[in-house]
Amino acid sequence: MVANWDERWRQREGDLEPDPWLVAVAALFPAVGDCLDVACGRGRNALWLAGQGWRVTGIDKSPVGLEIAAREAAQKGLSLTLRQQDLERSPRLPVDCCDLLLQFFYLQRALYPALLAAVRPGGVAVVRTFSLAGPFAAGGLARQFVLNPGELPEVFAGWEILRHEEGLEASRKGGSLAGIVARKPA
Repeated sequence: MVANWDERWRQREGDLEPDPWLVAVAALFPAVGDCLDVACGRGRNALWLAGQGWRVTGIDKSPVGLEIAAREAAQKGLSLTLRQQDLERSPRLPVDCCDLLLQFFYLQRALYPALLAAVRPGGVAVVRTFSLAGPFAAGGLARQFVLNPGELPEVFAGWEILRHEEGLEASRKGGSLAGIVARKPA
């Protein structure tokens, strides 16, 4: 499976703009600190946050994606810590390691406890991925990689929901998108 992601990242190497939704919700983040970008791919979001002053650690299983992120960081004079890890085989993350956690377009429900535990008290988690919510025809993604309507607020029950959207925007892969920005209780 890594080979598939490696090939995908090779084909998309030049497109490293941050996700527009991340940029749109950035005003909800705490002051700069430590950021953990889970399944960072080529590092498009990690690079943008590092440019904003965050200390970013990116985790991904694709060595090609991480090489692209490292090369781009070096070219831009940015500091990134990058770690290769297959989160499906090793779904462990450091506890209380970040003030900002990102997970974009990656869904592994077994990882939720580790994601929640990785955020420091008062820190923020930002999750955005594919969803079945809304009036859009479902796409060709495997069901285990698509959120159910209302799933993200359930995952972050007990956290302060700063922003939650689902079913408002169609995905290019079919279905819709869902996103949440949630602050962990202090």
